[in-house]
Amino acid sequence: MSTPAPPPSRRLLPLSPRLLVRLAVAFGIGLLLFLLVWLNSRRDYDFYKADGSEAAPGQTEALPAPLPPDVAGNDDGASGLRVGGKGSASDTPAPAGGSQPRILEVPTRPAAAAPVPPPAATAANDRATPEPLSSPAPRYPQEALRMGAGGTVRIRVTVAADGSVDRLEMTDGSGNRYLDRAALDAVRRWRFQPATRSGQPVVAEVTVPIVFNPDGR
Repeated sequence: MSTPAPPPSRRLLPLSPRLLVRLAVAFGIGLLLFLLVWLNSRRDYDFYKADGSEAAPGQTEALPAPLPPDVAGNDDGASGLRVGGKGSASDTPAPAGGSQPRILEVPTRPAAAAPVPPPAATAANDRATPEPLSSPAPRYPQEALRMGAGGTVRIRVTVAADGSVDRLEMTDGSGNRYLDRAALDAVRRWRFQPATRSGQPVVAEVTVPIVFNPDGR
């Protein structure tokens, strides 16, 4: 008895790489189109709301109903409209005689100017400047005599209220320091009758000239 011959084997045709790439691209494009169509249909037919309750196709969220007139006329409402009703300010009858509360402005009087005090009366015996009472002559310096120096020294004296010399200042010098120093030393020992104002002694200034003459000493 003879053994049957084996059936001829089927040989698969090999696929080229270019064909595999084309198939992969076509499959990706088809998958992308399917996802786009599925997402679009899901957006159009949303079977559930966000709160989980079923929503009928085409059902939209209802808008809030408008407020009734008595609620919309409330001053604190969000609508901002004011409808007059019973008990509102517009229905309150005006006072008898048509008088309304008014703000009265009282005119203010300008402040009176302060009176100017009269000038102080000047006494007839007042002295404007001090007058010397005791004025000893200065000593002529021997150094200036030997040089034959002379000249005039002017000294500004500030006399206190008691007649004493408070401060000395030489305004004009003689050009010789010995003569200037001798004039300052002499006037420092002077006594004055002070200036007066309204009969009272006051501090005042006076300029005193001291003359040095080598010929007449």
